[in-house]
Parts: sequence; structure tokens; C-alpha cells
Amino acid sequence: MQTREPLRPDSRVARLPRLAPLLVLAMAAAGPAAACQRLVLGDQVLDENRSLPNFDLPNVSVGGLGGFLANAYTCPPGNSEFVVDAPLAGLTYVRDITDAYGDTHAAYAFSDRSLLIGMRYQIRGAAPQPLRPGQRITMSASNTDTDRVYAGVLITYFLPGGAMESVPYRYLGTVEAWPASDPSQRLLTPISLGFTVPTVTCTLADASHTLEDVVANELAASGSSAKESSFDVAMNCPMDNVDVQLSLADANNPGSSNGQLAPATGTTAGGVQVQLLRNGQPVQFGQAWSHGWSSKGLQTLPFSARYLRTADPLEPGEVKGEAVLTADYR
Repeated sequence: MQTREPLRPDSRVARLPRLAPLLVLAMAAAGPAAACQRLVLGDQVLDENRSLPNFDLPNVSVGGLGGFLANAYTCPPGNSEFVVDAPLAGLTYVRDITDAYGDTHAAYAFSDRSLLIGMRYQIRGAAPQPLRPGQRITMSASNTDTDRVYAGVLITYFLPGGAMESVPYRYLGTVEAWPASDPSQRLLTPISLGFTVPTVTCTLADASHTLEDVVANELAASGSSAKESSFDVAMNCPMDNVDVQLSLADANNPGSSNGQLAPATGTTAGGVQVQLLRNGQPVQFGQAWSHGWSSKGLQTLPFSARYLRTADPLEPGEVKGEAVLTADYR
């Protein structure tokens, strides 16, 4: 008779294991997703004021600053998205530079003749991305298990080609990065940079110029001039972009004016002087003018000279004058 009674209690127990996994999965799906958390709470501070060589080697790297902040975050397994913002001021995009390792840098300048800097953001588990001031980027980092994530800014210094000028030390701004899932977990990178480079100078060659002979009736009146002719002074610069300022002075009389050179040793004539001109106008001694940015190598500086009659009695002979040309650099 026992075979006629079904085993119903055992049947109910057998169904419970099939319900339990469904309940566990439902509870897991309802819970909040894990997010990256700051682990080491300090910021990545990039602060440097240094001296650099002034070489004419375009796109060559001369060091850098930064890299990773170790253990910046702890992240769960899988992909984690990070947002990076670079509100940096006072930089102008120049060009992309590919370094010796094949990495591309967006290169920025502080001024027309400054060093170039390339900036990239690095996160462990993601490909480094160029930083462009004012542009926000998103990076996806992949972790195989719960991991400590390194993150930070890497700055590389590049020579632009041609002569450089120094960059006064300044605060550029602060790069901010955070997990897309939790903007409160921010990593800050304040950046302050300055660079001092030696001044590049050019070489001026001595020059002499002989005027054609003049006869008395060509200089009949005081203030009259004759026999104007042109000549060049050679200047040799080791690289492009040397910012040159030039000035002239009378070698024998600091008080001379209107381009009139005081009679130098060996002068026997009277009532006449040599007058120097630039661009057809008498040179103003002691007043500098801008040559502008040099080109690399030999270049010429054009001048002209002529006889100028003075109020003194005219006497035959030779007249000589000497001037000093000075180059200053910015």
C-alpha cells in the first residue's frame, strides 16, 4: 500500500535550488555598479623653471616633466572611462610632432620664438592621448582584475628650430581628470613652467668704402652733398630667428648727429665731412632700429655714404670718417 502515496514533500524540496539562483541574480542586478575610487589622494604637481640649450635642431626632444601619479585610483575589473579637461592658458598650437618612439605630441608654444611643449595624458590600461588646451577628452582604461590605476600628465620639451627666447616662469592652469562614473573622484595636475635659454648672437664684419673723387664746384654751398654711393656690411647668424637690434655711433665724436662723421685720423681736407645714410636718410646716431628676425647664415646690411659740405672753408685733401655698428639681441 505504500507505493500508492506520492512523495510530495521531497518534490517541493527539489524545486528550491532552481529558484535560489534566480533570486540571487535579481538582487545583483538591482545593486549599484562599482566605480573607480581615488587611492592616493595627493595631486600631481608639475612645477619647473629650468635652463635649456639654444640649438637649431627642429623637433628634437630636450627632456620633459611628469608621467604617472602611482596608485591614483583603484578600479574594478573591466573597462573604466575617464574624462580629462585641460583649461590651460597662454599656449598656441604650432604643429604635431612624432617623437623617436613613434608617439605623436600636439606641440604648443608660449610665444613666436619659444620652446615647444607636447602634452599627453596617460592612464594605465589606455593608450596615451595628446592634450589640447581647452578640449575635453574621454579615455577608456581596461583592467583584467581589480587594479590600482596610474594616471597623470606627461610633458615633453621640443626644440622649434631657429633661435629661441626665454619663457618667464608662469602658472598655465590645472589639468583635471575623473572617472566618468563619479566626477567627485578628481585628480588635479597644476602646471607651472619657465625656461631660460642663452642668447644667440651674430657676427658683424668690418667694412670699408671709398667714395669717388669730388671737385670743388660740386660742393659749392654749405649743406650740399655729392657722390653718394652704396655699400654693405656683412652679418653672419648661426641660425634663423635671431632678433637683432642695430645702432650706429661716430667712432671719434659721441656727440655727432645727422649721420655726419667727425674727421678721423688721416683727414687733410677741410669744409667737408662723410655722411652716412640708411634707406636714403641720414643715420641718427645712437638710435636703434630693428633688423627683425635673422635668417641663418650670411646676410647684408645696406648703407650709403656721401660727401657733405660744412660751413668751414673748403680745402683740398682727403677726408675720412669712422663709425661703429652695434648689434643687440632680444
